[in-house]
Parts: sequence; C-alpha cells; structure tokens
Amino acid sequence: MLINSLFAENFRKYHKLEVTDIPEKGVITIAGLNESGKTSIGEAICFALFGRTFFLDENNLHKIICWGRETAEVTLKFSVGSNEYYKLYRSLSRNGVHKVSLSKEFEKGVSDLSYITLDTEEKVSDALTKILAFDYNTFADSFYLAQQELTTPDPDSSTIKQMAGISDYAGISDELKQSTEEHKQKILELSPEVEATETALNAIDIDETWFPDLIDAEQTLGDEQQRREALIGHLDQNETDYEDNIKTYHSIRRSCGFWKYLSFLLFPLMIVSWLFWGLYKSKPISYENMIVNLLGIDELPRMMTITNDFLLPIAIISSILFFISLLLKQKAAANLELLHQEAEEMSHSMREGHRFITTQVETLLPERVVQLFQERKTDESTLLIIPPREQFTDLSQLIEDMPSYKADPEKVSSAITKLSNSLKSQDIEIVDLARDLVDDVEQERIRSDDAGKIRSTLKVLLRAVDSHQHEIDVQDISVALLQRAAGGSIELFNKNIAKISAIVLPRFTEGRYSEIRIAEDLSVQVYSDDKKDYMDFDEISSGTQRQIMLALRMAMSEELAKNTGNDQQFIFLDEPFAFFDQTRTKATLKALPNISNVITQIWVVSQEFPENIKVDKVINCPADSTELVV
Repeated sequence: MLINSLFAENFRKYHKLEVTDIPEKGVITIAGLNESGKTSIGEAICFALFGRTFFLDENNLHKIICWGRETAEVTLKFSVGSNEYYKLYRSLSRNGVHKVSLSKEFEKGVSDLSYITLDTEEKVSDALTKILAFDYNTFADSFYLAQQELTTPDPDSSTIKQMAGISDYAGISDELKQSTEEHKQKILELSPEVEATETALNAIDIDETWFPDLIDAEQTLGDEQQRREALIGHLDQNETDYEDNIKTYHSIRRSCGFWKYLSFLLFPLMIVSWLFWGLYKSKPISYENMIVNLLGIDELPRMMTITNDFLLPIAIISSILFFISLLLKQKAAANLELLHQEAEEMSHSMREGHRFITTQVETLLPERVVQLFQERKTDESTLLIIPPREQFTDLSQLIEDMPSYKADPEKVSSAITKLSNSLKSQDIEIVDLARDLVDDVEQERIRSDDAGKIRSTLKVLLRAVDSHQHEIDVQDISVALLQRAAGGSIELFNKNIAKISAIVLPRFTEGRYSEIRIAEDLSVQVYSDDKKDYMDFDEISSGTQRQIMLALRMAMSEELAKNTGNDQQFIFLDEPFAFFDQTRTKATLKALPNISNVITQIWVVSQEFPENIKVDKVINCPADSTELVV
C-alpha cells in the first residue's frame, strides 16, 4: 500500500491539510517544532484507514476535531499493487456521527464507475481488511512507529506471527488453546458434581454380589418349598395307594399263576390233538395201524368214530383256551409290571422325602444369606436352617421292599406319615424364611435401583469428563503439530530477517556492524566487524541499539509486507531519531531509500533534519498556521 494524497479539514490543529504529489518511492520528511502538527499527519492517515489514531481510541476520538469546529474530515487516496487505486473518506462530528466511504479509481483521479462505493463502517472495514491484508494492531506494530522508543519486538504479538507467516497457525493454535481452557473449565465445573455423585454412591455402600445372592436364596427357597409341597401330595396319595395296590398285586399275582398253569396244561393237549388230526387226515392207514398197535383191533371202530367226531373240536377248543390263557397271563403280567412301577415311584418318593429331611437347606443357600439368618435367630425361635427332624431306622429296608410289595403296609403308612409331617414342618420354616427374605430382597432391590440411577448419572458425568479430556488431548496434539509446522516458517522468517538486516545494518552503522542473529524468542545478537564475533545486545551503546532496532523493524516490516501480498508498502516513522546524534541520523537517512525494494515509501517525522540530506519530498509544518498545503 502506498499513499498518493492526503486531504483533511478541521483535523487536530489543521483547518486545512493537503499533501499531494507524494512520491511512490523515497523518503518523505515531516519537520517542525513541537505542537506544529507533525504527528497530526500520521494520525490523519491512521484515522482515515481505521477510524482511530495511535493516541485516541474510539471513546476519545472527538478530540481530533479542531477547537470551535463541528466536523473533522479526512480523504486519503492510496494504491495497492500497480493498478488498484482507492479513495477513502472518513468524517466525525461532535455529536458522534461517523461517516465513511470507500470508492475505487480506474486510474489516478479517474473514478471506476463499475466499483460500488461502500458507505458503512462494517462494509468499509471488511473491504479494507481484504485490500490491505492487515488490521490496526498490525499497522501500529509495524508500519507506523508512533513516537516510541525503539525496542525489541514482542515475539508473542499477532504482528510478529503475521510477519513470520504463521498467523493462520497461531490463530488456529490460539483457538485450540482457548478451547482447551474451556474444556478444562468444564471439567472443573463437573468435578464437584462427580465427587458428590461418587459420595452418594459410596454412602449407599452397595455390594454388587449381595443382591444376586439374595435372589438366588429366594429362588432356592421357593423351589424347595414347591418340591416339598409336591412331594407331600405324592406321599399322602401313596399312603392309600400302597395299601390298595398290595391287595391288587397279590390277587393279580395269583391270577397270573393260574393262567400260567392252565396254559402249561393246554399246550401239550393242543399239540397232540393237532398232530393226531393231521395224521388222520393225511395218512389214514398209518393212523389206523397206530390205533391197532396201541389199543388192538377191537378198539379200532370205536376210536375211529371218536376221531372222526371229536378230535377236531378238541384241537380247536384246546387251541382257543391256550391262547386265551396265554393272553390273560400276559395281561396279568403287564398289570403286575404297572404295579411294580407304581411301587417304584412310591419308593422313589419316600427316598426323595428322606433326602429332603436329611439335607440341610443351608447347604443350598449362599453362605452370607445363611449367616444373615443365623444372626436373626432368637432364643424363642426354633429356627436352625432346616436340620433333620426325624430318624428312620427301617426306612431303607421299606424303600427296598416296596417295589416288590414285600413291605408291610402299616409300616409304610407309618413311615409316610412321619415323612409327610417332617416335610410339612420344614415347609412352614421355609415359608417363614422366604417371607423374611422377600423383605430383604425388596429393600436390596430399592438400594440397587438407587445405586443404579446414581451409577448411571455418574457414568454420564464421567463420559462427559472423558469427552472433554479427549478433546484436550486431541487439541494438545494439534497444537504441537501446528507448532512443529510453524517451526519451519519461524526459522525461515528469522533467516530472512537476518538476511535483510545484514543489508541494512552496515548502512545504518557505517559498516561497524554487519550481521544480526535472531533467536526463536527474537532476542538479538549483533556481529561486530571490529571484534570479529557476535555481541549480546546489551553490550552495545544505546544509540547503536536504536539503530539496530530500527534496522530490525524495517526488516520485519518488509517481511510482513511480503506475507500480506503488498509488493510496495509505506512506513511512517514518527521521531525515530529522537536519541540519535547527527552522525547516526545522517547515516540512517542516507541509507533509508535503498534498504528495501518493498518498503519504498518512507515517511519520517522529526523536529529537524541535518542539512544537505537529499530526500524526495519535504513537508515543513508551521507552528503559527492552521493550514498546510504541500
């Protein structure tokens, strides 16, 4: 950016200020005594560009208006690149009305009608940011040195980052760091709630295994109760069934024996009858000879009559009776088998009943539940976790004899009665235990539900904390990567600064110092040709330090101009020689026009300049006039 002309009315001390024919390259000096309005020229440029000055922010901006006047106006014409010309107008009235407009010129002095004139602060500000590629802070840190002592630049400033070409990195990094702090703050905000939730969960003191143990015990007691009740029903039925079955068993057994004996008698009769009948029909002569040989010839007629009339009916009837007896015997045997099975089932029921009453239920329950029951036991209570209630010395023999119906019905009935009574007694105790356990289960269920809700809340909180911590970790990694990526740019920036300073510095110091070495923190060391070594900055005289800092700032401004796309850039130096002697001032002024191909338009403000110094435009500010036209 280069300034082409400056017009102002009622600005600071000037009722009228007009600076034209400003050279695009060279040194422009602004001289004058104190209070002559030298600094006002720089402030007018700054006001036009950013709506404020270095010394006055937006809240005190009314002080730029001349005493006795109502409105201050500034018109600044500037160029960007080789063919972009702009006209910027800005005014401020005492009642706070701020007007601004930005238009574009086709060439110097000729308006570009295709460019829409911008006339709002927001639009003009956005447009200037895009056109200039720097804001007020960057401008004040680099291109505008406003009556301040030259010092080492702040390495953390946004301008330095923009100069180094890492402003995007720095911007993203700053956003990530800000986001990290926000996530850390969120974690801090969540921490009391997490601690309170953990405290509430610890206060419940839930044992994750206790509720399952109670449920297991409740289920076990319920199952045992159902088994006993079912078994009691079976035993009560068996008590009457065994007495009835044993009578039926003996009756069927006798019937089975009878039919077995009958079939034994009928089988040979049936076989012989059919053999004689077959022989009679197939070989009658042989049959007759057999009769004669057995009974004699006299019996032959009678036996033949009997054979012819009765032998076949006898064979048929004996066969029918044999098969009937055989079927009845099998049916009796099947009935006996059913009775044996029923007796086996009765025997099994008694065996199960004996197993139940001789098995302590405490062995089936979780140990801690048993311990709970024992702790609740009182002297009046008969509770002793279901021990054996009866002794059955002859029960084993009865169980063994029952399937074959050898057991005495009266002894069986007595044993079943004892078993049933013992099981009923156990069932009552199990019901009492289960009733108490139901209350325990319900209480523990409520505690578990409460703990579950608190645990769910805690899980959500911890998930949120983990999410924030994950974001912090990711952002820390991202910042590290950005810093690593920016490291190369910083290193190149320092090299470029050192390179440019090596050109500028000998001219400023008349060859006494030729090279600057800059660390990442922008600390400066200077190479002395006399000492042939680098010197720390504090080893150098204060005047030379200021020369070096001016050279460094010029170099950094050039680097910033390159990074913002400005091929040609002006710089405004307000009182840069305030602590220079004549020799240093002359050397510096002589070197300024040739130190950079980028910083080409150099404005220099001073109370006076050495004689015989060639500059490209001279502006002398009168102490006794409110008008300045140059």
